[in-house]
Amino acid sequence: MVSGLKEPYSHVQDIGGKWIRPGIDITWPLVQPTPDHVEKGVYEWAVVDNLYGRVPRGVNALANICVGQGTKPGTWEFVNKYVEERYLQYVKAIVERYDGDGLNDMPGLKNPIKYWQIENEPVFPNLDSSTFNLDWIGFSHIVEITYTTIKESDREAKISLGGVAGGHAVKKNDPFFQKEIEGFYFPLLRNLSGRYIDIFDIHYYEEPREGPEQWKRAWKDMKTAYQLFRRRLDQNGYQKTEIWFTETAIPSKLVGERAQASDLVKRFIHLRSIGVKKIFWWNMIEGEHPLIVDQISDHFGLVYDGIGAEDPGFGVKKLSYYTYKKLIEILEGSDWNNIQTVRESEGVYIYKFMKQGKPVWVAWNDGEESKGLRIRLDRDTKAVKITEAVPKSESGKEVINYNGAFQEITRKDLLESYPPQLYLELGSVPVFVERK
Repeated sequence: MVSGLKEPYSHVQDIGGKWIRPGIDITWPLVQPTPDHVEKGVYEWAVVDNLYGRVPRGVNALANICVGQGTKPGTWEFVNKYVEERYLQYVKAIVERYDGDGLNDMPGLKNPIKYWQIENEPVFPNLDSSTFNLDWIGFSHIVEITYTTIKESDREAKISLGGVAGGHAVKKNDPFFQKEIEGFYFPLLRNLSGRYIDIFDIHYYEEPREGPEQWKRAWKDMKTAYQLFRRRLDQNGYQKTEIWFTETAIPSKLVGERAQASDLVKRFIHLRSIGVKKIFWWNMIEGEHPLIVDQISDHFGLVYDGIGAEDPGFGVKKLSYYTYKKLIEILEGSDWNNIQTVRESEGVYIYKFMKQGKPVWVAWNDGEESKGLRIRLDRDTKAVKITEAVPKSESGKEVINYNGAFQEITRKDLLESYPPQLYLELGSVPVFVERK
């Protein structure tokens, strides 16, 4: 989640983000593009240094290590032992360059990389969803040797398995699900049997052909994917392995800016409440750079890329950008391991967080019409501040001043009960309720 700007992390720093996946995978051919490079142990670091070496302090990067060459067609099996050994030299060189231990580090390294991912979506290494690589046996070996080599260089490093591309297919039990998940990930987990995976990654969108209403409902179905893989991980010895969603989003062009912003809150809050440890929005700026195209996936970003007839211009922030910033501002510092689910019924969702000893509620109504409800507050509460999670404007272009962009009200008219209660008319836009 980086920006297509001269300073790629400016937006991340502005919203207060703490986690990113830089936009370029560190593939083996990227740093050793010719046989001569491989033979002589020479690396071309300029591109990778420019992106990974500039990650600001306080921001954690999840970096992808990808094979990219040297395997037999349609498999994860190296063509010979020599190629495998050279691949491991490449892995060791990368980790040493960015681990910040003072040994062979990148000159001027700002921020060490401590989180690595083995491939992006291993079933689709060429980003072609029509061509499956289901060689889970070969990939088991890739995972084992890559994990071991990373740990030999940096024992503190955490390693994620390459992401499940079809997280959304779980709920439908369709052929995509059967091939990728049952034909690759399930046997892979059984074979590795509790080893070589610190983090399990799921990518979750929706089918491009689906209409706006299905996209708006998709956040609810993410729980199904989480629960399925949580069970499988636990059954195969991975009880301590965290589950992350490092790719998820909804397109603003299909559902509108306000719906995209509301959906961002729902995805983040709902997933954290069920046990997901990290959630990454797909990208900051729209598009599939450097391609100039105008399709559903090009409108996931939080900032416009200037492409398309209705695009307001490159760099214009969407409402979802400001919503993400407000979400971080209000909830940063919360106890993420103790989120209380207050209500998930009749279309109403209420969650309670504790931030530095003070409660914060996040609530929304997923129904067609607003609903009146009561929120039980902590004892001795005299007043609360209610903030709508989406700016008052119809589009991000209309937001002039972030500080005055959101509807905020202070309520002292609490119901006289013990503990006190707040009566609230809850609409489709999520709200934050903070104790004053």
